[in-house]
This record gives sequence, structure tokens and C-alpha cells, in this order.
Amino acid sequence: MGKRAKKNTVKVTQLRGRLSAKTILMYALYVALCVASGGVFQGNVAFGLFVGAVYSANPIIACVVYLASSIVYGWTSLLHAGVKAAVIMLFVVIHHFAKRKIGKLHLLLYLALANVFYLVYSFVDYFDLFDKFVYAAIGIAFSYVCIYVFRALFVRGLNYRPALDETVCIGLFTVVCSYCLSQITFGQLQLIYFVAPFAILFAVVCFGDKVALTCAALIGLGNVFATGGYECCVYCVIAALSAVTLSKVNRYVGALAVLIVDVLMSYFLNLHGDFSMLVFAPTFSSALVFVVIPTSVYKRIRDYCSGNSERYLSKSVAQKMGDTVSRRLYRLSDIFLSMKNAFFTMSASGVTPEEAEKAIVKQCSESVCRDCANRTRCWRQEIKQTEQNLLQLSVCAVKRGKCTILDVPQALSVRCDKVSAIISEVNAQAQIYRAYRERAETADNGKALLGEQMGGVSNLLMQLASDCKNRTSYDHTHEQELIEKLVFHNVLCSGAVIAQQKEIVTAVLTVAKNDLANEVIEKVVSNVLKQNMVVERVENTESDTWVNVFLTVKPRYNVTFGVSSVAKDGNEISGDTHTVTLTDNGKCIVALCDGMGSGDKAEQMSATSISLVESFYRAGFDNDTILSCVNKLLVGSGNEIFCAVDVVVLDLYNGLADFIKLGASSGLVKNDGKVEIVSGSSLPLGVLEEMKPSVTKKALIEGDVVVLVSDGVADCFNDPDALARIFADVSLNVPQSIAEVILTKALRQCNNKPADDMTVVVAKIA
Repeated sequence: MGKRAKKNTVKVTQLRGRLSAKTILMYALYVALCVASGGVFQGNVAFGLFVGAVYSANPIIACVVYLASSIVYGWTSLLHAGVKAAVIMLFVVIHHFAKRKIGKLHLLLYLALANVFYLVYSFVDYFDLFDKFVYAAIGIAFSYVCIYVFRALFVRGLNYRPALDETVCIGLFTVVCSYCLSQITFGQLQLIYFVAPFAILFAVVCFGDKVALTCAALIGLGNVFATGGYECCVYCVIAALSAVTLSKVNRYVGALAVLIVDVLMSYFLNLHGDFSMLVFAPTFSSALVFVVIPTSVYKRIRDYCSGNSERYLSKSVAQKMGDTVSRRLYRLSDIFLSMKNAFFTMSASGVTPEEAEKAIVKQCSESVCRDCANRTRCWRQEIKQTEQNLLQLSVCAVKRGKCTILDVPQALSVRCDKVSAIISEVNAQAQIYRAYRERAETADNGKALLGEQMGGVSNLLMQLASDCKNRTSYDHTHEQELIEKLVFHNVLCSGAVIAQQKEIVTAVLTVAKNDLANEVIEKVVSNVLKQNMVVERVENTESDTWVNVFLTVKPRYNVTFGVSSVAKDGNEISGDTHTVTLTDNGKCIVALCDGMGSGDKAEQMSATSISLVESFYRAGFDNDTILSCVNKLLVGSGNEIFCAVDVVVLDLYNGLADFIKLGASSGLVKNDGKVEIVSGSSLPLGVLEEMKPSVTKKALIEGDVVVLVSDGVADCFNDPDALARIFADVSLNVPQSIAEVILTKALRQCNNKPADDMTVVVAKIA
């Protein structure tokens, strides 16, 4: 059956399952109804119950109960039940081991096959055969009714309102049950009067007035079909009206009202035939059971069945929680912003070169000139000239890292006997200062990098706070409609939440794990919400039976891409790297990084840069923060390897794209056969501590093609226009083919001997 079986299929419960209170209740109801209906329509009603139990309970237990209940009605009934059960169980086992669901049409075929022996075995005449056909059809139809009823009541639960088809099936099920019970009597006592009063009172207390009145009418209708009389139907309706009215006082008064109605109708309308105390025993027993059950039990059932209102309450609580989280995020954003400012303030310049030059002069006077015979003349009589000469020498040492004999002023070399010692001391002090400056710059770069990151985190928290603060609206009408339509398509759904924040619509569904069908769910949700919705993710719940399915609006655009590359002639590894990734906020990042140079080292720095860019974008940071942080990391690495970065950030919902270039070659955009050049003027990453990327904004539409190339490809042509003309002449539509054609033509321009790594990335908006 494969994927096609996911439509119009129903789930067979696994052969082994856990026993719970709800399961025990289902088994008890199933056993009672099987015993009561074994003789109705020659056992076909009990067959329908068996089929419904197979789909909602343990098939083996369902089979045993079905066969055991048929023994009461004779060996012929047992024979028919045994053959029917054997056929159904055979196909259940086959589908279980094949791990395939039983489709509705397949089920119809299996039910028909199960009734073949019943139809052909020992019929008297054609009238009897016709009756068997009618009874078999009733049994088959009732099988589908029982599947929906058992699934709605015991699999999905009563804390969500049944779908329309489930409601109809529950009504039919109630009529059939009443029909079966109305045919069972014990002397003058009718079993229906043991059940009807309790059912009416229970419905009033747990489900409300409308459900109670409907239940009473359906029970009465089943009795009319079974007996041909209207007395019980009239009693059920009047008893329901009395219970609905007087139960508002308390439930005990409602129970008394049901009993009084029975007494009055027996006295004036001869409801039970003979007027005696015995005929009131069924109604009295039913009302007594209702009264004896503690109020807390009814309250728990009522609360459980009012699950929808609790869900709506939780939504308002979630909104308030969002406001609280928003305030906390705003405070955290302010803290990170203060930390950013603190790190930038701490990045002080330290000792300046001018201060270092003066300190070197002082150090020379104290160390080299301390025991010199000419100290008095140099540092007292000609102190200004001496300081000026040494300062000039120190400037050369600080600026170039060291000084030589050629840098010594003539006046100093003529009268000083310790020129070599002075040069040595000046160079030593200059090296100390150089090492100090490198440590200070490294520390300052680290502080600046941390400051940039803190600022980025501050902006990110600010955005999250804004998202949490935005009011979320819920669509309760469509939520219930969604549940009903999913159930109609055989996807068991126990709850749905449709939330909208700003213009973003999200749907969260709780569906049965075995009924999970993404295609069906997407189609149904899209039809209900009038938007193209897609499954974003599926999460497990605390239960092994249910999963949460998250759906979001499908982006307007999609991106397909192709890449073609070749390493520099003589190298096996290319220094160019690329990435195409989707973010959680509906953006597509297409990036090409060209590590300056070639080989392993260029490839390593290029891969590191592109990985950082991708990670920052997926985290939700803005363009400036991302590129600034990556640039500072490269500057602070000390490897003097630079990376040209070409990034396209495309919003898949509106088609707006940012073309971000840092030392990268011009990009190309083809729209309806026309090619446009997108150029930039910024330096590559890692050249300067402070950089400003070149950003070009464009609106892209379906069918547009974007081409990014590394320097190795661009250098094969005289100018970007030549590459644009080649791209314009390409009539292919597949991105991978376009990339290969452009790279092939670029290689021809350089005689198939690439002087640099060559990469072409092509992205098409679909």
C-alpha cells in the first residue's frame, strides 16, 4: 500500500497493549454489549462490535469475548461467529506482520469475505437468503460505526468534541444499543429501564442539557424500533426534561425527578403494565447507582470532558508568560549592551609610541651613560641636543623594530664613545616595547571581539523580547474544524492550536503517531487556513501514542543551487569553500569564501570563515555583527591570511535579498534573460580591524538566477561584462549545469591551467 495507504486508512491496534482504566471501561462495555446483542439480527450486531474492538483494543481479547458471547445463542451462532472471527483475524495478522494499514476498501472486502459462509450456510429459501443479505449489510455498516465510536470514545478521548462523522456514528451506536437492550426482559422487568435513567442523569451532569436531551431521544428511538411502542420514548424525553430542569438544584433532586416521572407515567399511562412496586425496581436501581457514585467522580469526568476550555485558558496564561519573558529578555539585553560598552572602554591604548621613545631615552641615560666620563658635558651642558639625538634614534627603533649605525645622528657619533652600546640598548628597549604592544593589541582585540559579540547578543535578545511581547491571536473556530476534517481523513487528532503573531501563522496538532501522514495533514490544514502550510517538525509527547506536528506557512520561494569548482593548477585542495543553508526565520544563506592563496592553509582559513558566517547567521545575528566578529577573529589570528567573502541573504517569504561583499568578485543576476552585475568595493576579511562591507539590496522573483564566482574565475576575463555576456548566452535552467558551463568557459580562457582556485556557485529562485 505504501504512501497511498495513508489516505482513507484506519489503524489496527497492536497485538499487545497496556491496560488502563479507560481500556478496562472499554472492555466492560464491549463484553456487556456483545452478550446483549448476540441474538440481534442473527449475531451481526455483535460482529460489528467485534470489528470495532479489533481496531481499538487487543484483537485477541476482542475475538475471545465475541466467541464466548455467541455460545449463549447456540452452536449455529458460535459457528458463524467462529468463521467470521477467523477471517478477520487472518487479515489482521497478515497486515500486522506486513506492517501495513488496512484501508477502508480493503476492510469492506474482508468484511464481505467474512460473511460468505454465513450467507451460504443452511439457508431455507430465497426469502431467508434475502434476510441474511440484509442482516450482513447491517453488520458491515455497524462495523464502521463501531470503529468510529470506539476510536472517538476510548482512543482519542472525550476531552475533545467529536468530529461530525463521529457524532453521527455515536448517535447511531446509541440507537442500536437501545434496540438491543429493549429486547431483553426479566419477567416484567425491562433491561432498558436499568440503563436509560442512569444514562440520562449522567449526561445531564457531565455533558450538559443538549447532550442529555439528545441522548434521551436516541434511547427512546431505539426502543421504538425494538418494541413498536412509544411509551419508553415518551418517558425518556420527559425524564430528561425533568432532570435538566431540577438538576440545577442538585443532582439528587434530578434523580428523584426521574423516579417520580416513572411512577406518574406508570399510574396514569400504564407504562410498565401492572402497577406494582416491582416494576419500579429498574428505575429505582438506576437512580440509586447514580446517587451513590461520589460527586467528585462526576466532577472529574466533567472537567476532563471540558478540556477545550482549559486549553483556551492555557493560551491566555501563555500570553501572560510571554509578556513576563519579554520583560526579562529586555533586561538581559540591557545587561549585554552595558557589557559591550564596558569591553570597548577597557580597550585602552596603553603606552603610546611617543611615551615609549621618551622612556627609551631615559633608560639609555641611566644605564649606558651612567659611568661615562663625558656624562656631565652631555647631560648638563648639551642636554637638549643629547636628548634630541637619542630621541631621533629611538624613533627609528620603535618604528622599524630596530636601529642601525646609519640611523645615528652625526653629532652623536662624533662626540660619543659608546655609540654601539647605545644602539644595543635602544634596540633592546624597542624589542621590549614591541612585545608589549603585541600583547596589548591582542588583549584589546579580544576585548573588542567580546564587545562585538555582546552587542550582537544584546540585539538578538532585543528581537526575541519583541517577538515574545507581540500579542498572539488564536483561531478557535478553525481549530475545531481542523480536528473534524483530519478525523474525516482518518488522521486521529486529539487537539489543535492555530496561533498568529504579526503575520506569522503557526499550527500545532496532536495526532496519533500511527496515523501520521504529512501529505494529508498539510493538505487539510492548507485548505482550512487558506494558506499553503507545510510540516516544519514533528515532536514526541509524553505519551507513546501521540505526537505534536508543527506547521508553518510555506515560504513563497525556494532555492535550488549548483556548484562547480577546480583547484589551482598543481594543487589537489581548493582554498574556496561555499555554503547554502536555511535559517529558522525563512531565510536562505548562499555564501562563497575565497581564501587568499591556495592549498591546505587557504582552505583551512576559508572553511573556518564560512563556518563562522553560517553559524552566526543561523543564530540570528545581523550582518554587521557577523562580519565584524569574523573579521576580528581573522585579524587576531596573526596568520596574515585574508578571505574574500561573497554572501547572499535571501528572504524566502518576500524575495528581498542582501548581496554582501568583502573583497569578492562581482556577482551576476539574470532576470528574464537580462544579466545585471552586482559589484562591491570592500577589502577582504582579515585585512583591517575595522571594516565596512559592501551591501546591495535587490528584489528577486521566481526564475531569477544568481551567480557567485571566486577570483580565479573572474581573473580569466578582461572585465565583469565579459563574464556577464557568457552568462547571458547560457540557455540552461538547471543551476548545476549553468555552473559547469561557466567554469568550462572560464577554463578555456586560461588554457585549462588555472592560476588560482576557481569556484562557481549558482542559485535559482523557484
